[in-house]
Amino acid sequence: MLTFDSIPQARVVRQGGQQFAPPPAPRTFEQHAFREKVHEALALAIGLWPLTAIILVATGLLIMAGNNGSP
Repeated sequence: MLTFDSIPQARVVRQGGQQFAPPPAPRTFEQHAFREKVHEALALAIGLWPLTAIILVATGLLIMAGNNGSP
């Protein structure tokens, strides 16, 4: 048989939040911002390896051409 009695309310524990330690704070990535940027730059250089190789070869040829005229 269906009754329309209200469900008893849950009891409120007065100091319940003080019995347990708070959950750990989420990790912050601000400490490793420089490391993350270096990782992105390295990933970009490796991902674009043909362009990186051409730039390195051109730089080496410029250095060799500059040293060719010196005594």
